[in-house]
Amino acid sequence: MRSAALSLFAIFTLVLSACTEESFSSASTSSVAGKTQQEKQLEKQVRSLDQVSKDIIVNNTVQGALAGAAVGCGVALLLGGGGSDCAAGAAAGGLIGGIGGNQVGKKAAAKNVEIVNSKAVLANLSNVSKQLNSVEANLRSVLRSQDAELKSLRRQLDGQQISQSAYNTRVKAIKSNRQVVSGELKRSEQNMDKTIGELKTASGKGQPGLGGATQAAVSNKNRLARTRASINLL
Repeated sequence: MRSAALSLFAIFTLVLSACTEESFSSASTSSVAGKTQQEKQLEKQVRSLDQVSKDIIVNNTVQGALAGAAVGCGVALLLGGGGSDCAAGAAAGGLIGGIGGNQVGKKAAAKNVEIVNSKAVLANLSNVSKQLNSVEANLRSVLRSQDAELKSLRRQLDGQQISQSAYNTRVKAIKSNRQVVSGELKRSEQNMDKTIGELKTASGKGQPGLGGATQAAVSNKNRLARTRASINLL
C-alpha cells in the first residue's frame, strides 16, 4: 500500500514538474519574440533627437538689442542659471545686441555677410539638451534591463528551457536596438559638429556674443559622445 502511494506521488511530481517547465518555457519563448515597447520608445526618442539637432540653422539675419537680450538670457539658462542669472544675462546680452549687434550687423548687411540667428540657435540647443536628458534616462533603464535579460536568457538556454532559435531571435533584437540608438546618437553628434562650425564661421566674420552658444553646442556634442560610448554593441 505504501509502495503504491509512493509511486503515485512520484508520478504526480513528474507530471507537475513537466507542466511547470512547459509553462515557463512557453512564457520565456513569447518574451523573446522581438523588441520591447521600451526599446521601441527609445528608438523613437533618438530619432526625434536627431531631427531636432538638424533644425539648428544659420540664417542671414541682423541681430539687434532684443535678440541680444534673448541670447544673454538663453546662455544663462543653458548653463544652469536661475531667474536672476537670466536677468543679468539679458542685460549683458542687450548691451552686446544693441552696440555690437547693430554696428556689426549694419556693416554685415552692407557686405552681405551671414550673421547667425543666435536666438534660434540657443532655443534649438536648449531643446536638444532637454531631449537628451530623456534619452539618457531611458537608455540607462533599457541597458540595465537588457543586460539582466541576456544573462537570464543564457541560463534558460543552457537549461534547455528555451530553444536556440528563440534565444537568437531576442539577442538579435537587442543588438538591433543598440545599433539603431548608437547610429542615431552618432548622427546627432555630427549635427552638433556642423552647428559648432557654423558658429565659429559667424564669429570669424565679426559677429560677437557667440561664445556661450558655441560652448552649449560643444557640451551637447560631448554628452552625445559619452552617451553613445555607454552602449555595448555586443
